[in-house]
Amino acid sequence: MMFAIPRSVLTVFSKALPIMVISFAVWDRNRDFLQSQNVNNYLTHHIEEFDFIIVGAGSAGSVLANRLSSNPDYRVLLLESGGNPNPLQNVPVYFQSLLHIPELDHGHYTVPQKNVCLAMRDHRSYWPRGLGLGGSSNLNVMNGRFDSIFKKISKTLRTTMGSITMDGQGIFVNTSAQENLVDEFLKAGIEMGYPTKDVNGNQEPSFSRLDFSIKNGRRFGAYQGFLAPVLNRTNLHIYRFAHVNKIHLRKETNRAYAVTYKRHGLERFVRAKREIIISAGAIDSPKLLMLSGIGPKQHLESLGIECRIDLPVGKNLMDHISVPVGPFIEGQLASPIGANAVAYIYSSLSKARADFWIKSPDIQLLLLPANPNLHQTVEEVVGIKPGFIEKYLRGLNAKDIFMINVMLGKPSSRGEIKLTSKHPWENPIMDPKYFSHSDDIKRVVDGMNFTVHMAENTEAFRNIGTRLINKHFPGCEKYELKTNSYYECYARHMTYTGYDQSGTCAMGYGPEDRNAGSSHKRGCVSWMPHISEIPNGNINTAVIMAADKASELILDYWTHVDNSMRSRPFHF
Repeated sequence: MMFAIPRSVLTVFSKALPIMVISFAVWDRNRDFLQSQNVNNYLTHHIEEFDFIIVGAGSAGSVLANRLSSNPDYRVLLLESGGNPNPLQNVPVYFQSLLHIPELDHGHYTVPQKNVCLAMRDHRSYWPRGLGLGGSSNLNVMNGRFDSIFKKISKTLRTTMGSITMDGQGIFVNTSAQENLVDEFLKAGIEMGYPTKDVNGNQEPSFSRLDFSIKNGRRFGAYQGFLAPVLNRTNLHIYRFAHVNKIHLRKETNRAYAVTYKRHGLERFVRAKREIIISAGAIDSPKLLMLSGIGPKQHLESLGIECRIDLPVGKNLMDHISVPVGPFIEGQLASPIGANAVAYIYSSLSKARADFWIKSPDIQLLLLPANPNLHQTVEEVVGIKPGFIEKYLRGLNAKDIFMINVMLGKPSSRGEIKLTSKHPWENPIMDPKYFSHSDDIKRVVDGMNFTVHMAENTEAFRNIGTRLINKHFPGCEKYELKTNSYYECYARHMTYTGYDQSGTCAMGYGPEDRNAGSSHKRGCVSWMPHISEIPNGNINTAVIMAADKASELILDYWTHVDNSMRSRPFHF
């Protein structure tokens, strides 16, 4: 017999979470302040120097710190603006309740969007970004889709998927044990002509159970997988609560050689003997580069910043666009835990253009069993206008419902990140320009049509009495239900981020690159925010893979340089 915790108890506990988080944050910051005290901090002539400086301890920075410090001859400094992960972040069910808390979440908002995000407050999209060691892998929903790159990341992932097992430090990936509606979802996929298969292999249109970065019921993200096991390395130095304000470039060569950071009220200057690696994400990496004079000349000079290198930093911003379709009413108890199955399909637009010959499926479907408190969760977490969702779901409190999230995996719209001012403590301007390319709304509407047809017409779902709610979403009353015009109106109101911002900086490829990622002689490498084409699924694993490959390239390069220096004849 299962013991059910009364909802009132859960509500009281959830309200206490912010207080618990703040208490830990105060203790963590004070402890770090005391541990960081050193007489050298107060000597202006004392300058620290490391082989590598890594800015940002998120998914990418954690991998880089692990790999680069594996060579005991290299001194590695990892700079992170937050502190240690909060213990509550280890509990998967709390992930939504821990959003919007400043000690854990940067809590960014975009500028008001044009004719999209219409149900959001001020038409702005909320972009949570993790603060602390592990970054956004401490906040995300722990999805672990690999997007056709499984063979390339065997070193960084440990799984429990059938016969595939891996050893060594890395992320632990587990297949969801939640069974609610999964069988119906997979069988419906077969009826629609899609096989059930592991989408981590060579990706084809298919349906699958969902993977999570969870081990023994606890979150197992970048911190647990890459930083925690190596905290005792004497050559790895981690400065928590260190906000990096500027990258310093040499006047003659524009070669990056140092950074300035502020920690516990003191501003410090630190040099890099080999490389400075910027892994602060698709928002803060371009912000730091532009503050340092690397970016669009006209934009920087308009803010009074000297442009040292004129490059399109902040451009090419990509993000997945998500639209939760439903609710669907069904006749069995749905799970309130969260997503537990996934599918990848081609939109009719891709089929018409034969894009499937060269690209992965462009639509992701995510099965989301819901609960009676759905309206409260959505309004609080996503930032919906008060009363919007409650009005839409009124009368469904006693119903078993679920949603299917339609995510545009291959968006054509491109946005940008710009500076608000030359002051490093101000948030940048974030404009994703959702649906600015006409193809994007067509693909999403196509995915919505597929979803509703599958839920209402396959035998698998008809057997449990599934049907879409017969009710207009507020603001779309003038359109006939289940038409393309209605779906477009719905999508323009319920426009969510897929939490996968990327593409705002160019990646450094070699010594002579002149892009945002490499300023002459490998002096500054900022590569993680750049993905030339966004993967069609959740990008956290792709980021980890890219960081692992980048660390390999960096180590190989410097090993070659060191060997070349040793092989040179010595002249007296």
